[in-house]
Amino acid sequence: MKKIAIVYGELKNDIQKKALELISSVILEQTIAYPVCAKYSDFNDAESFRCIYIGTKKNNPYIAKESKKTLTKEEEYYISVTEDRVIIEGYDDAGVLYGCVDFYNKYIIKFENRNLHGAYFLDIFAQDKLPEYECISSPSVKNRGIWTWGHVIYNYKGFIDNMLKLKLNTIIIWNDFVPVNADEMIAYAHSCNIKVIWGFSWLWDVNCALVDMNTLYDSIDGILEKFEKQYSHLNVDGIYFQSFTELATDKIGDVLVADAVTKFVNEAAARFFDKFGEMELQFGIHATSVKEKLDYIKNVDPRVRLYWEDCGSFPFAYIPKDIENYDETKDFVIKTTHLREKEKYGAVTKGIVCLDWGEFEHLAGSFYIGKCSKKVTHNRVERKNRIWRYMQSYWLANADKALDMVKTMCDETGGDLYITALVEDGMFEENVMYPVAIYSEMLWDANADIKEMVSQVALRSYVEFA
Repeated sequence: MKKIAIVYGELKNDIQKKALELISSVILEQTIAYPVCAKYSDFNDAESFRCIYIGTKKNNPYIAKESKKTLTKEEEYYISVTEDRVIIEGYDDAGVLYGCVDFYNKYIIKFENRNLHGAYFLDIFAQDKLPEYECISSPSVKNRGIWTWGHVIYNYKGFIDNMLKLKLNTIIIWNDFVPVNADEMIAYAHSCNIKVIWGFSWLWDVNCALVDMNTLYDSIDGILEKFEKQYSHLNVDGIYFQSFTELATDKIGDVLVADAVTKFVNEAAARFFDKFGEMELQFGIHATSVKEKLDYIKNVDPRVRLYWEDCGSFPFAYIPKDIENYDETKDFVIKTTHLREKEKYGAVTKGIVCLDWGEFEHLAGSFYIGKCSKKVTHNRVERKNRIWRYMQSYWLANADKALDMVKTMCDETGGDLYITALVEDGMFEENVMYPVAIYSEMLWDANADIKEMVSQVALRSYVEFA
């Protein structure tokens, strides 16, 4: 059996290094032998190796010469396997990274299964010839990710690593205070092509009915001061905020929430942009209080992304069993996508796992994110397994609804789209549970066949069932 060489073009940034690390790990898991890693300009013995070439046309001369495909989209990749050679090409560095991820998710899983009783699996790299294969793929949803409170990330590297396995590129982290080690988490996330959006309250609380509608604008100075002191020095990719929309009624006292929150957000956002410059600014809206008042919400500053949640039944409901009003929910979501002429759209979907509100307390100050012991994480995994089993059962039944909703949002918005799933306090850093894995694949390929996706995702060795 020939030894394997991974041949790269450049290692000029962290994402390129992460792609090499990832494909090396994939090969090592399959062959139990370290592959040789070689820069193309220094490699002159291709005939002695089974070569895996990774990179873009710009940074790997072999791919520039041999690949005849034209990639046109951000994060797009092309995988080509012939008898004795593999090409993993990306439109950009992120495309190479995701091609390396899917070399396992799609190629190895497809061909290592012999579909024979008694001898189920095949060592692909021990064969005289590699099974031939070709695939071009790019994401349906441009910004795909997870929404979570930060204090329930117990191992940020494990969390980010598992996001990478699922080709997720965005995390929204909500906190009362920015973590002490936020800068190191951001750096690690960026090395995995993951944007970090920081979330904090712009007059949100666990009981929004207590917000004083007479003093709304007095809080703006504090919002700006909090960003300046806690976040402005960080390499932030954006800010997500919520205000006082998390209500079951459309009024606080005699004040209409939709009208008041639109005026408040516009004033606060205008002052934010004036002071700090324009950046990705996201307004998290709970649809429960403004659902019948969209004519007000459409007037939110067009520079601010409207980010919808609580829009109705699954996948916006907390429990994936809740599909009774799915068609009504879908109609409402379509309305929200057409509120503004140049829509910047976002959605937080649910139905996976949420914070344990029975134990919740607001933080009294800053904290150290993602550095807990194995004992702590092990104990929490055991506690969460029962919840995962319940959620998993209804994902197996209703995954088609989630896929249909993702496809609807893609079709209606046509591009600049963020979708983040609420995955908090579920020990995602330790275990990639099936509901998160299949939903992430929906965000990558909203046009896939649900039956094929269900089985393909279930075959991944890192995906867990409760």
